Amino acid sequence: MEIIGQGAARQSIAIYSDSQAALKAIGSMQVCSRLVWDCVKALQELGSRNKLTLAWVPGHKGHKGNEEADSLAREGAGRALIGPEPFCGIAKTHVRASIDEWMDGKSREWWRNLPQQRQAKMFIKERSARLTEDLLGQNRKAIRIIVGLQTGHCRLNKHMSLMGLAEEATCRFCSEEEETAVHVLCQCEGLARLRFLILGEESPSASSYTKAPLSRLWSLIQRTQLDMVL
Repeated sequence: MEIIGQGAARQSIAIYSDSQAALKAIGSMQVCSRLVWDCVKALQELGSRNKLTLAWVPGHKGHKGNEEADSLAREGAGRALIGPEPFCGIAKTHVRASIDEWMDGKSREWWRNLPQQRQAKMFIKERSARLTEDLLGQNRKAIRIIVGLQTGHCRLNKHMSLMGLAEEATCRFCSEEEETAVHVLCQCEGLARLRFLILGEESPSASSYTKAPLSRLWSLIQRTQLDMVL
């Protein structure tokens, strides 16, 4: 732009750069960057009135012009910025990553500070894109049952007895403890062998279910025939 501003015409102009990536971007048939497009248009304007040559020189090899350009760049980088920020454009991927990171932090904070939800917090520690995708890949019945088990709002005996819809809160598999989701999925002795076969653990923690594919949890639900009850 500086050369264009000087009104150069009918001259032989050579521009040397040590950036092969920049030269390839300018010479590409497809341009995806606004910065590259602005450079291409400026070079086309300059080349329409002059003989223009773009050339690559290896960096840090003692080429006088290149070494001087690097020196000026370092000097400029060390000076205080004058003008609006950000000085350089920000990539869309960087913006998306920053927004996702901010959202993750806010969702974790909201979930930690949410009152009650004791059982749900045992199984669901934080927002997880992997688990969300895994859950949405299940059918509607599986989604309903899995979410019900992990939040405690399902037709297990303990929950039904609290609602006055069942006389006993005892576990149907061991007849020893109250039948809750945590008990059935993590503690029940009557299901210890089945949990080991499916999950590799006799007494997995609630967080183990967030690390394993939901297909294993659904397999456990089907093998215990809870899918016929819940």
